[in-house]
Amino acid sequence: MIIGDPDIWSDTFPEELVPRVLDLITDTWTTFDKPGPADLEVPTTRRFKHALKQAKDLNRLPVRLEREPAEDDPETGDELGRIDLKFLPAVSAREEVYFAFECKRLNVAANGGRRSLAPEYVTEGMMRFVTGQYAGSVRHGGMIGYVLDGCRDDAIEHVGQNIASRATELCMNTPARLDRNRLRPAADHIRETNHALKPSRPFTLHHMFLAADGANPAVAFDSLTPTTSSPQEGGGSCRQ
Repeated sequence: MIIGDPDIWSDTFPEELVPRVLDLITDTWTTFDKPGPADLEVPTTRRFKHALKQAKDLNRLPVRLEREPAEDDPETGDELGRIDLKFLPAVSAREEVYFAFECKRLNVAANGGRRSLAPEYVTEGMMRFVTGQYAGSVRHGGMIGYVLDGCRDDAIEHVGQNIASRATELCMNTPARLDRNRLRPAADHIRETNHALKPSRPFTLHHMFLAADGANPAVAFDSLTPTTSSPQEGGGSCRQ
């Protein structure tokens, strides 16, 4: 017997809250003190989490926000990792119901040039959702890419190329690509990928590319290969 509101036992993150979370992130970023070209991900996410908590309207978005809570294997008890940002429905009684974001840097200043880090975005970010390491019981998750040189369209293109080359690993139909986000189709900085996870679990990843201020299009760019990200001379155009 369930006593009280049955919604507290729902096994899915409330669908109507997903676009509101995306809006909160977008709106908060507009006034956020942007990271620099070589700033690290963890300090940036710590500051951003505080800004998100300050901006959150509980009447419109009844969620709790945590940073780096541990996710454990239910069978072995081993720690699987720590989720960068976790949104939990305020009324939920189920610990496995949440909307998680993995945060990664993109277009980082390194050795007088730039490193894309798009391969790492896919293999060390997206794959954590695909393997069930994070969000193993729900149907939505998120990626935040801090585009540190401000070249958002370049970052989206390079991530898209890496996704296309790893369609099978990502459990995506071919051609695998970053699509316009169906919840916010007019937002250029928000995309989505759709994955057929097992057992029979459709999963949508919402990708938010958050551009820092000021680009330097004259610097060299790195390799776009799907498995490595070593600096080399290359195109450096910044297309916003």
